[in-house]
Amino acid sequence: MAAPIYNPVVPCVHPIPGGLYPGRMIRVQGNTPPGAQRFAINFQCGPNTDPRDDIALHLNFRFVEMCVVRNHLTAMSWGVEDTNGGMPLNRGESFEALILCEPHAIKVALNGLHFCEFPHRVPFQRISHLTVDGDVLIQFIGFEGAAPPPSQMYMSEPPAYGAYGAPPTYGAPGYGAPQGFY
Repeated sequence: MAAPIYNPVVPCVHPIPGGLYPGRMIRVQGNTPPGAQRFAINFQCGPNTDPRDDIALHLNFRFVEMCVVRNHLTAMSWGVEDTNGGMPLNRGESFEALILCEPHAIKVALNGLHFCEFPHRVPFQRISHLTVDGDVLIQFIGFEGAAPPPSQMYMSEPPAYGAYGAPPTYGAPGYGAPQGFY
C-alpha cells in the first residue's frame, strides 16, 4: 500500500502511486474555513496545471451555489456539468471524501454517505495525479484498495494444440490454395 500524504500545502499536485484502477480508493480528509467559497479535487491525466492536463474527474465544491459540480476536461475543453445532489458539506467543518474507482464509473462518498457516481468520460487508466486547490485545508490523503492489476498479460508458454497438432500452414494439404481470387 502506498504511503499516505499528511498536511499537504494547497494548492497541491501529487502522483497517485500505481494510478487509478477498479478497486482503488482515495481517501481525502480535510476541513474548510468558515468563509470558504469553493474548492476542487481533480483526478488528472498528468501533473500540469497551466496549461492543465486532461481531468478525468473534477469535483468542485461550491458553497455559494450550494452544489458539487462533477465534470471532465479534455484538450482544455470542459464537458457537461453534473450538479445533482446539493451540497452535503458545511463551511467551517471537517469532511471525509472517499473516491472509489469501478470499471464503468467513479463513486464518491462524502462523510460516510454515498453522494454520486460519475461514469468514466476519460479512461481511468489515464489518471495519474490528484490535485487539490481552493478554500480547503487537507490533513490526509490515503491510497487504499486492491493491488493494481498486471499491466500486461503474457502467456508463459505457447498454447498446446493437443492431438490436433499444429495448425496447417498456408497451402498445406487440407488447406489448399485460395480459389477464385485470380
